Amino acid sequence: MSYNRQANQDYNIVVDVDDDEPTLEFQDFATNPNTQSGRLNTASATPVSAPPPYQAATADGNSGSYSIWHVEYWTQYFNVDSQDVVQRAYLAVVPKDSFLDVYNANPDLWGTFWIPTSVIFFMFVTASLSQNIAEALSGAKREYDFTMLSFATFTIYVYILTVGSFVYASTKYFGSQPGLMECFSVYGYGMAVWIPISVLCVLPFDWFRWAMVGMGFASSGFFIMRSVNQIVSRSNGKLHKAIIPLILVAHALLVIVFKFKFFSYSVSSVPPAAPGGDGGNGTTTLAPVPT
Repeated sequence: MSYNRQANQDYNIVVDVDDDEPTLEFQDFATNPNTQSGRLNTASATPVSAPPPYQAATADGNSGSYSIWHVEYWTQYFNVDSQDVVQRAYLAVVPKDSFLDVYNANPDLWGTFWIPTSVIFFMFVTASLSQNIAEALSGAKREYDFTMLSFATFTIYVYILTVGSFVYASTKYFGSQPGLMECFSVYGYGMAVWIPISVLCVLPFDWFRWAMVGMGFASSGFFIMRSVNQIVSRSNGKLHKAIIPLILVAHALLVIVFKFKFFSYSVSSVPPAAPGGDGGNGTTTLAPVPT
């Protein structure tokens, strides 16, 4: 190995390497002219992909980086089809599987809104149909009572929003980590059983109507209690002993309103007319009970 020193203090190095030894390989690390000298060029490196700004919603109502004032926050809750809504409504009537397990996989507000709205429509239509039956049997001239529509709308929506918010606030206070949309969905889908019951209660048999209302109370009550208990079970406290009786009372009051406002009709026999009088003809008449 030899060295040759130049006048400008530069060095020329000559390296003699035996042929039987492995040769040295030098790599050229090119620098980026746009950056400071000495920094490696990382332009060819594969960048790490960042997470997208939008993430799927979770059961607690979070929606990635979007706030509730953005349309994107709400569109995720309508990402279902009719088959999904029918399946969830079926689980609300026949709860053989966990409703919340299916719901939390893809939360929605479609069925939560449209099922109570359908109940309002069916209750008004069937109550009006019962008035027509009463008019045909009694011969009395009656007018449609459109206040029943506004009454049903107010009662059902206020019930869902009020009791659903109460369940959410109370369970969250005790550390159960519920979701607001999750609580609303329990009460929204819990109304599904009243659609067929409102149709069946048109029949003029009081014992049958009582049986249908009792069945609706038991079915929807069991579904609500089961779902709320699943939410409460996320906490180690004894929360269910405090709120379950209140939930049952609120549910019972709603069913009582349904029974006496929409599903109650009286069947009476009009006595035959006295001689020379204007009495009835002895037939059975059907008329709604005044409320």
